[in-house]
Amino acid sequence: MFDKEKYNAAERFATVKKTNFLSFALLLPLYVIGTAAYLLQRDYANIFVTFFKATFLLEIIILAVGVFVILAVALVAKAVILSLFAENGFESIKFKLIKETQKPYCCLTEPIKVGQYQLALAVYILIMGIMPYVISLILGDFIFVLASFVCACFAGTDILLLAALAGEKKGSYVVDFDGFMLYRIYEEREQQNDK
Repeated sequence: MFDKEKYNAAERFATVKKTNFLSFALLLPLYVIGTAAYLLQRDYANIFVTFFKATFLLEIIILAVGVFVILAVALVAKAVILSLFAENGFESIKFKLIKETQKPYCCLTEPIKVGQYQLALAVYILIMGIMPYVISLILGDFIFVLASFVCACFAGTDILLLAALAGEKKGSYVVDFDGFMLYRIYEEREQQNDK
């Protein structure tokens, strides 16, 4: 059971603009590498065919629905994992919309261990950031590659949070994303020997 009295709390701050900028800076090289990897496997005619075929608009609509389905699956998977580690289960899960980016998000109202939270973030990143790109490479259509980049944008904040938590002590507890705070870390207080 988590007891706040035994821990020192420290808050790590980042504005939404800063987080979005860092996410873009982190993902831009991945987009360039991903596009280059796609182009090296295909001929250029395939890209032009993608944009000039009769079903292009229908594909865009299907892909938009697909992106939101993948987002829903990723959020539910993250919520399930977080609820497994939270003392109050699903009652500790909070879904919200980040107003500045119109991005749905799932977070906890109680702290869990850093390693447990990193696991939930890794699953979300795998489903939302990596799996769509792999599927797009298998399908071989450039519009799917672009849609996978949109999915990766949804995972950008979680990638930054996972990277930020890598430097925290594994025995610490964490609560994430409340307003303008990126996360709050609870580190165990050092025991003082009174003689």
